[in-house]
Amino acid sequence: MAETRTEPSADGRSRALPLWGGVFIATWLVHTGDHIRRTTASTSDGVIWAGTFAAVAAAVALTLIFTGHPLAPFAAASVFTSIAVGVTATHLAPSWGYFSEPLLFDSATDRWALVAAMPEILVAAWLGWLGFRIVRAQNFQLVERRPHRAAGPKGR
Repeated sequence: MAETRTEPSADGRSRALPLWGGVFIATWLVHTGDHIRRTTASTSDGVIWAGTFAAVAAAVALTLIFTGHPLAPFAAASVFTSIAVGVTATHLAPSWGYFSEPLLFDSATDRWALVAAMPEILVAAWLGWLGFRIVRAQNFQLVERRPHRAAGPKGR
């Protein structure tokens, strides 16, 4: 008899989105706290504005995730993938311009800045991948989510 492999359901993955959204908030707070610790005077205006834009986009995506909105997986796939790429380009690449604050190459910052940025990059990339997997499992269609009901007698 042929063995069949079953993928975890999109619903199972979508339940993981709020958990990882909470983890992202924690990593974002650590990274932002590190920028405050190092003072914003050492950060270019471009990095501050890009970070602010990313925070607003993340807040919108997280709101969709925590409310179980049908667009949540699409938002996760696009927003958190963009944040992972943007923070990586800003902090892990050599200096390349206005939106750059390298932590690995010719950096005047301590290594704690790198320790603060890496978890945010990794969790954002994971959320983006998770969102993409859900969207793909839904055949790129919006799927209405039913709210979870507490178990109890019928009719109440």
